[in-house]
Amino acid sequence: CDKGMSHPELKFFNSLSGRLEIQVNLPPERIGQLENLRAPPEAQIVTLSLKVQVFNREDQGFRDLTDEERSSVAFLGGEISLRGETDTVVTHHARNGESFTVDELLEAVADTERRTRDKSEWFGGVDVHHVFFEGISQSSEDGVWSICWGS
Repeated sequence: CDKGMSHPELKFFNSLSGRLEIQVNLPPERIGQLENLRAPPEAQIVTLSLKVQVFNREDQGFRDLTDEERSSVAFLGGEISLRGETDTVVTHHARNGESFTVDELLEAVADTERRTRDKSEWFGGVDVHHVFFEGISQSSEDGVWSICWGS
């Protein structure tokens, strides 16, 4: 995920470590001898949430975000259009009309996934494998911000 810094205020946001927690109504299955997971084709999402923390390089551990970090500006702009694991774009509007805090942008990411993840496909079922948050990156083609998910 190319996190081009046309928006330097995203540096902290894109450094966050997160995991999308997806619960489906049927248990995911391992693919062969790999660690890859796939949901059965008929599986449906029951719940979906995004949990994030800050990685501390000094002690190689993780910590929760502070209130100050959560309320800091993550994105300057009155709206942002996000794309997850599908081609569907979801546009979000800043509450103050000017910028998104870290918390507000995290909620926009989670909301985009809640609204679109069930349309994703990974080995025949909804994608429950690409769940590690790696930031957002703007497409040079259409200006939409892609949510980057690793496995």
